[in-house]
Amino acid sequence: MKNFLLAFFSGFETESGDGEQAELLNYVNQAKEDWHAAQNYFQNVCDPELVDYAIYKIEETKRKYMYLLKQAKEEGVMQDQVL
Repeated sequence: MKNFLLAFFSGFETESGDGEQAELLNYVNQAKEDWHAAQNYFQNVCDPELVDYAIYKIEETKRKYMYLLKQAKEEGVMQDQVL
């Protein structure tokens, strides 16, 4: 199930094995970057019609990041490795 969810969120197939934690760490870091990009977009959007989209994007990326961060903690990925 975990591999399916990671593949769903990332758009790529995952492999099991020793590299799985490193891969999960990459997903967490990418999700955090996406969340920050969504926040930046919201801060810079000028068109009132795009404000709702910007808010939706912030919530989407935040939830994705929080989910993957939780998975990383459950898998034993060290907290100091998460940027």
